[in-house]
Amino acid sequence: MKCAEVRKFVRLYLDSELDTEHSFEVERHLESCAECAGLFEAEKKFDDRLSRFLGRGDATRALWENIESQILPVRLGKLKALWPVALAASLIVAASVVFFARSRNLDLANAVEECHSAYVHQLTTPEFVGAVPEKIAQQFGGQLDAAAFAYLPSRTTFSSGGARLCHVEGVPVALILGHNGSTPVSMIVLKKSELDHFPTMKQRLESGDPIVCGRSGRYQFAARFVDDHVVCLVGDTPRAVLEDLLKTVRRADG
Repeated sequence: MKCAEVRKFVRLYLDSELDTEHSFEVERHLESCAECAGLFEAEKKFDDRLSRFLGRGDATRALWENIESQILPVRLGKLKALWPVALAASLIVAASVVFFARSRNLDLANAVEECHSAYVHQLTTPEFVGAVPEKIAQQFGGQLDAAAFAYLPSRTTFSSGGARLCHVEGVPVALILGHNGSTPVSMIVLKKSELDHFPTMKQRLESGDPIVCGRSGRYQFAARFVDDHVVCLVGDTPRAVLEDLLKTVRRADG
């Protein structure tokens, strides 16, 4: 199998819905293709994270009373025909509420890891180079300013391939996609005020440490305040290298 063909089977394979013959071919391909193996790993991690969030959801009395109020009005003959559909729909709504409520508390490092993984596996590509197009600027809704796209490392080892507007847990961020040497490195820039969505990272950055580092999956993560923005770098590179690169980030048009 070729990469394009294998990637069509990612959901069926992870959900164990692929027949034995195709499963064997997928597994054989993954053994020899690091790119596809990384993509499958990223998808599996997302599935695992979703399962954990749904599993942690506590069913509140108010939530179930609301579900019951939607189901009880269905009477007599209609009840037998419609209750499975109504119940399933209500449970989906309940699970969605739990998931989105929990996902808002995701650590910023984990959230941007998924952005970077998509870039590494060529699922995310730059939308523009240079100044932010007016059409994209209009999507900010006042939450992100065009200046966020002007930040770049000054180190000559870093080269930018372009940028795009991205949403991390619903928060619009500037995503600059580049390489440090030959290693893919993503830079995520957002306003300081948006850190309220990521309380763990906010606490660490405001504790006084000039740079906050960590690891999420296979990637190193580093973040710091630059002016009135938060700048994050993520990549499969030694932590010291990422820290040194982050220290050189400046606003290019400043």
